[in-house]
Amino acid sequence: MYCPRCGQQASEEVRFCSRCGLPLDDAAALVEAGGRLAPHDDTYEHARPLTPRQRGTRKGLLIMAGGVLFFVLAVFLTMIKEDFFVLMLPAALVFTFGVMRLLYGLLLEDDAARRKSPKLSADYSERTRATLSRGARDTAEQVPHARTRPASDFAKARADTADMASPPSVTEATTSLLEKDS
Repeated sequence: MYCPRCGQQASEEVRFCSRCGLPLDDAAALVEAGGRLAPHDDTYEHARPLTPRQRGTRKGLLIMAGGVLFFVLAVFLTMIKEDFFVLMLPAALVFTFGVMRLLYGLLLEDDAARRKSPKLSADYSERTRATLSRGARDTAEQVPHARTRPASDFAKARADTADMASPPSVTEATTSLLEKDS
């Protein structure tokens, strides 16, 4: 078998190409399937991550459900013994917190999914190579990286203390003039 990316010959037992690192199991499965991608059994493998808005809404709903269950338990215990009436206040607070969390998630959180890891994908590395191959003509248009300025730019400039020597006293200058005359 030959690697489809770089053409390196590899045995059937090898899982990755020794030259470019391409996973050869997937390439062998693609060849066996006649060039068609086989459907995966994992339905969650390619699932999109939840957005912060969706996570916040779910948290709010779960807290509200917990508050409702706590309130039902408090009502049931209050029917048994009236001393458990004080449990309704914390139950109402939990439910209110759930409503506030739900509203915060719906109204104030971002609806865009965030990437969890900055791992380089093949597509990203291809785009990076294409950007770098364009040359320095676009360099002036690009924004510099956040860490290109040294930390010393932000430090306060120190005063040159050698220039700040105290002047000699008046008596020293007078005495030196007297010594020169004699």
